Amino acid sequence: MARALVVYESVFGDAKKIALAIAEGLAARLQVDVASARDAPHQVPGDVRLLVVGGPTHAFGMPKESTREGAVTQYGAEIPDTGLGLHEWLDRAQLPPHVNAAAFDTRMDHPKLITRLDHASKTEEKLLRGLGATLAAPAEHFFVTDAKGPLVEGEEDRARQWGTALGELVAARPANASG
Repeated sequence: MARALVVYESVFGDAKKIALAIAEGLAARLQVDVASARDAPHQVPGDVRLLVVGGPTHAFGMPKESTREGAVTQYGAEIPDTGLGLHEWLDRAQLPPHVNAAAFDTRMDHPKLITRLDHASKTEEKLLRGLGATLAAPAEHFFVTDAKGPLVEGEEDRARQWGTALGELVAARPANASG
């Protein structure tokens, strides 16, 4: 059975919930490992056919040290190392050839003008392509009610469904094909 790896960054727990729900959906077709960016292997194993990455949107993009520090001081987030997250993991990751990938982010759905601007998943996709991955599907956005969450009702179910669809898509492709 093919394998998938889900790597996430979560500040208040919502992106972790989404990552776990995606993994549940993927598990119907793929063996799945889930890891925080802090704990994920920098050398992604060669039998991983799908890499899914995601995290929260901070200041119109992926979290970085300064926005993590802001989450700690402004909202009381508990982040053991503000210098380490998904962006830093993607900067060091090494992927196997022909790996498929997908990205997600969590964000608020208001105000509408701001939600149209750049979000974490856009940068995640750019970094994945730079690592040689082929995007299996467009990024998915999952919504929270406020900066500290919680998730909007139904988002975990939607994440499970997205994971199922990704798993079916990747499992149907030949092992050495991407795209």
